[in-house]
Amino acid sequence: MPKEVTMAFRVEENLRESFHESVLLDHRPASQVLRDFMRAYVEQTNNKQRGEPESPAKVAISPTERRRREQAVSFARASIGLEGLQASDGLEASAAQFINGDSDLAAFLKGSREHARDR
Repeated sequence: MPKEVTMAFRVEENLRESFHESVLLDHRPASQVLRDFMRAYVEQTNNKQRGEPESPAKVAISPTERRRREQAVSFARASIGLEGLQASDGLEASAAQFINGDSDLAAFLKGSREHARDR
């Protein structure tokens, strides 16, 4: 196992408190969240150096956020089902991207509107 080191840095008190509350709500250790952010930043920087295109919408989402997104999409499916409608394949693909963190809510909603116009 590689040797671990400790990092110390200064941060505003209100930011630290907000971060601490967020990780508690997400049931994740703060150190794990920070390591995940660091890995994502290193990967993004390496991709830039290799000339690979950026994917700004791709965000590492937590298991809690994924469950929240799945519940929101399930609710939307149920809502349109009550109207006697069914989601198109394109809308389902857009929903899967949103759930997986490949797109954000704004992109998902934009795609939803576009699929609704296509019908």
